[in-house]
Amino acid sequence: MDRKRLDRYDFAVESGEKHSRVKRLKEEKLSPFRDMTMKDVFIYAMAIGYERGKKVPLKRRTGVIPGNALRDEDYALVKAIGISQRKDVDILFEKKEKELFKIAEEYANGGIDMLFYQVFGEDPGDPDRKMEQALRDLMAKKRKG
Repeated sequence: MDRKRLDRYDFAVESGEKHSRVKRLKEEKLSPFRDMTMKDVFIYAMAIGYERGKKVPLKRRTGVIPGNALRDEDYALVKAIGISQRKDVDILFEKKEKELFKIAEEYANGGIDMLFYQVFGEDPGDPDRKMEQALRDLMAKKRKG
């Protein structure tokens, strides 16, 4: 799939509460995502949603991330998740690009709440350390499995 196709698409999150959570994640002082872009939060939420199998269709879209904002490694992750989800490389063909992007959006939509609670939830501790521990737990789980 050609990166130029990304120019034709704006990635979205669910409008309302989820969009507000993305904004808080990138704006609040204690957030590890402070001063990062909406795209960074989207990609991280997509990865968490995928890893935890939480895919949520969008009811009302808020286009917040131009496709051309994705770096090569972000785009590679979107494609890898699409292939894994569909179990077929045909998802990379131009006629299926909207389906590929929809998969990414649905995993991000599913991961936003988990990411938000990981950072701002009631569990005590520094958000950076909580995220680091979550990554360590994931790596340990992957080594065992």
